[in-house]
Amino acid sequence: MRQFELIAFASLDTPLSCEQLKKRCHAAWWRTRRAYPVIGTETDMEQAYFEPHNTAEAAKRWATERCLIATNTSLEEVRQSLIRRPLDKTTMTLVVDPIRGPRGCVYNVSHTLTDLPIYDPLQEFTKQLSRPDAERGIDAIFSPDFLLDITPRLPQSLCHAYSRLFQPTPEDLAGATQILERANARYARSTIGIPLHPDWKTRPSHMHNKTIKFEPAESRSAFRCFKQLGISLTTAFFACMTSAITQKYSQGNEEGAHLLFSSNGRRWIDLAGDGHGPINMSIVPAGLWINADEADLRANDKHSLAKLAKAIGHAQEQDLVSPHLISLYDQMAPELVKGMANPNQPDPPALGRPTLTSQGAFGKNVSDPAGGDPMRITYFNTGGRNTDPGVCFALNTYRDELKFNLLFDERFFALHEVAQLAQAVAGLFREFVADEEPVRAKL
Repeated sequence: MRQFELIAFASLDTPLSCEQLKKRCHAAWWRTRRAYPVIGTETDMEQAYFEPHNTAEAAKRWATERCLIATNTSLEEVRQSLIRRPLDKTTMTLVVDPIRGPRGCVYNVSHTLTDLPIYDPLQEFTKQLSRPDAERGIDAIFSPDFLLDITPRLPQSLCHAYSRLFQPTPEDLAGATQILERANARYARSTIGIPLHPDWKTRPSHMHNKTIKFEPAESRSAFRCFKQLGISLTTAFFACMTSAITQKYSQGNEEGAHLLFSSNGRRWIDLAGDGHGPINMSIVPAGLWINADEADLRANDKHSLAKLAKAIGHAQEQDLVSPHLISLYDQMAPELVKGMANPNQPDPPALGRPTLTSQGAFGKNVSDPAGGDPMRITYFNTGGRNTDPGVCFALNTYRDELKFNLLFDERFFALHEVAQLAQAVAGLFREFVADEEPVRAKL
């Protein structure tokens, strides 16, 4: 079972009829594949591969298998059904004639293939749906895959890009190893966290994605507040997570907070690929440690939350100083894959570490499709399938609408407990960004 899958979905506003959308969808998805070859790239636990198509019949077979039409359902129900079953292949599902809610589309892809660029294929698909000539089908718009054009645009791995750009010395690797050993040692320290359900071994797996949205005024206030304080949105939200978890679950004797997050390889490498293909999946796993005797883990007002956010930001940077961590993770990958597939792997820790991924700002300064029929994305969000014994908080914005998702398996965590925690985090965040003169944090 693959553990890391991404789901992006969008609601659509268009005067096009359901029949018109059905007729256009396969040609639109084929054209999207031509613009973003990543959606034609398949992956398993060991490799990724791309199959070129040289006939219209082959293209139609591919598009029929990968671009699905859903009726008599809803956008949300399609999203939930994808969350709860392991990914088989990259798909786009077009929801037409829904029984409730808006029409829209849902993009399901392996997290090993992409991360932040997940919005781009979906935006391209809506653009291609707006083109009237797509209604004539793939036969009318087909041209064969031309490998000399496609190959330079196929995604490359972060590890491949690293190997081209860096020639680490033994001293470089030794320094990165020390960083990794220091990070691994944190797992032995007593930390705050979200307790796993006591019966997790016998509970059925049931995936959830839950979203908490902030009002536009709250979002504007947040960006203004954090800019004035000189802290990032990510560290501010991490501070709220840390405080909420501490207040709800702390036993009072933890040494500190072990916080997990996703770092991005763009700090070292140009993700555009420099002619060698884009790096669509650029995540480097990372973590940080905050000592309980050096920071207030129960921060609950603007001033104390700002100080905690500053401490988190400082700790984040300490271990992200060496690009050679990429080399070490590449060497470790085969054993990690074997461990994931091993049914006898050891039990997870009794606590799920606080985990935050900042998915970024989507749709900013991006206009709606032009040159075709009216087609507007009215709402966009992300999610995914998370089978890890942890609750993943995923922060993102769409056209400056701020929200966070919680991705978790009910096997490990009770739904009502996670819902209560989410409200506590949101409450602290609203306290943090409440309109008043911000206090500059000092460490």
